[in-house]
Amino acid sequence: SIKPLIVYTPSFERGKTPDTIVNDHKFDGGPSNSGDSYYGDVTIRFAVQKSLNTVAWQLYDELTPKVGLQYLKDMNFTNIVKDDYVTATALGGFTTGVSTLEMASAYSTLENDGMYRNPTCIKSIVDSDNNIIYTSSQKDTVIYTETASRMMTDVMTDVMKSGTGRSANLDNGMPCAGKTGTTSDYNDVWFSGYTPYYTATTWTGYDNNTKLRKGEERNLAKKLWRATMAKIH
Repeated sequence: SIKPLIVYTPSFERGKTPDTIVNDHKFDGGPSNSGDSYYGDVTIRFAVQKSLNTVAWQLYDELTPKVGLQYLKDMNFTNIVKDDYVTATALGGFTTGVSTLEMASAYSTLENDGMYRNPTCIKSIVDSDNNIIYTSSQKDTVIYTETASRMMTDVMTDVMKSGTGRSANLDNGMPCAGKTGTTSDYNDVWFSGYTPYYTATTWTGYDNNTKLRKGEERNLAKKLWRATMAKIH
């Protein structure tokens, strides 16, 4: 689920489009795709729908980790360390990791046409006489271009319609964009996504790093996201 933030949207800013062709294949020193499936020449749109690791890896290698990770630092991700400046972070291979709050705020940046707002739990504070004594001032910071953000949203809308996120799609006609996230041995499963109104990120896993069991447990992140978003809408 980190791929849209540090690989695909930055690549869209640098001339790539959802229709750009990349060769999906197994190569020395690179990752495997889920199920060891490879499709040859594919569009970026298709690669995101299928969450193809080899395509993200190649684009990130071209982009460089230094460029990609700067986007996270600009959105106040707090645990980016020196050892993270490797190609493996294209697939979420971080030393420490990220939080659901950081992911939700980053995905809301994509929904907001590339404008980041520091997340807060407080809108305002009033005294006993209802005088406003504090109002949260959320400053907009440009992270991604509007064009790149909208391309990424369009691509992730297809993820919800016919890709890895289709079981999380809301059935009330509400437009949704989102992306799955899974570690190699199913120790963690993520889902991040948004509508025009709300953004949410879910993580499922065990505190002792136990592998999630096949079936229901591995689908919980999407089910939780869908249930929560359906309720609040």
